[in-house]
Amino acid sequence: MKAKERTITPLPHPPLNKLRGVWSSRSPLLLFAIKSALAAGFSWAIVSSLLGEEAAALALVSAVIVVQVTSWQTARKSIERVLGVIIGVILAVLIAHLFGLNFWTITLMIFSAQIIGMFLQNRGQYLATQIPISAALALLLGATAGNYPLLRMLGALVGGLIGTVISLLLSPPIYIFRARDAVAELMTRLAAAIPRLAAALAVQLSEAESREIYTHIRNLEQQVRATEQAYSLGLDSARLNPWARRARRLLVDYPDVLLALDRLVRQIRRIAYTINEPEPSWSEIVQKQDWALDYARLLEEIGSILVSAAGYVRSPATTQSSDLPERETLSTRMEHAQSKLNHPQTTPLTRPSAQAIASPFVAQSLPICAACLTKCMMSSK
Repeated sequence: MKAKERTITPLPHPPLNKLRGVWSSRSPLLLFAIKSALAAGFSWAIVSSLLGEEAAALALVSAVIVVQVTSWQTARKSIERVLGVIIGVILAVLIAHLFGLNFWTITLMIFSAQIIGMFLQNRGQYLATQIPISAALALLLGATAGNYPLLRMLGALVGGLIGTVISLLLSPPIYIFRARDAVAELMTRLAAAIPRLAAALAVQLSEAESREIYTHIRNLEQQVRATEQAYSLGLDSARLNPWARRARRLLVDYPDVLLALDRLVRQIRRIAYTINEPEPSWSEIVQKQDWALDYARLLEEIGSILVSAAGYVRSPATTQSSDLPERETLSTRMEHAQSKLNHPQTTPLTRPSAQAIASPFVAQSLPICAACLTKCMMSSK
């Protein structure tokens, strides 16, 4: 009885996987909240003990403003805020000292600050907006509290510095892994759509189902854009991040992978569009000819290979799952599919022009998929 108990299969992992998914989606928000709270607390504690509570309040505000989701974005916004505050305060002090405080000086100061911000807008949008705000606050509040301009500059400098340090210390490379998961998810969804497209190519679906496939593929194009944004955020998180040295290499080949996936999505969209053209209808063109079935099988092979490639992208770089096929096996399958396309074994066509309609699209999809597969294998080494 005890021997049987030792061989009991462990509980399935879906609850654990669901918990990981929830943590993966919520951890960036939690981490951002922790960084903002710590930056605010340290700013208040340090500055209040050195310069007083008024300066500490300004430092606290600066720390909360500059902290962003990545260290690179935090450092950039901190620099923009410090420069904007310094330029705005200097402008306000200069105009107030020369002309005093009245309607015309306020108008002149805001006008000058906006002009300076327009010239510096290419250096940063936040820098451009911070100059007139800091100039107005320094001019108006500085008239009643003479030390406000200095305290504002010190608050921006100290708060920005503390926020940047906290962001550097608490920046695990989660966005790099989220970019990897986004690429793998795109490949998985694309691989799931291709067999349905193959069925439509072989006239095994109704016209309504074929139109749904075209709509789904159009949605995949939007997911390509979202994946590119996730990659951009992952690239930002790898900059100025001492914890991302080992994970940074995951991003090296992703631009080529995304380019190959984008080309492949656009290619299968053209196939889906051709299938859904009203005149002549696809069912009339194909008429259950063997070449359409061959191309459908080739598309299914593309989808199957993409599923395996997505597994390599999603798995850790150091340890690959034993469930994944060998890279050499995938490459062999890809070469075999291409050879089948180059030497089709089909019966004589009753309408030679029909194959010419679909052949270019499927023929171009295979080398695009091969390039994508190669890049995915390289990125998982």
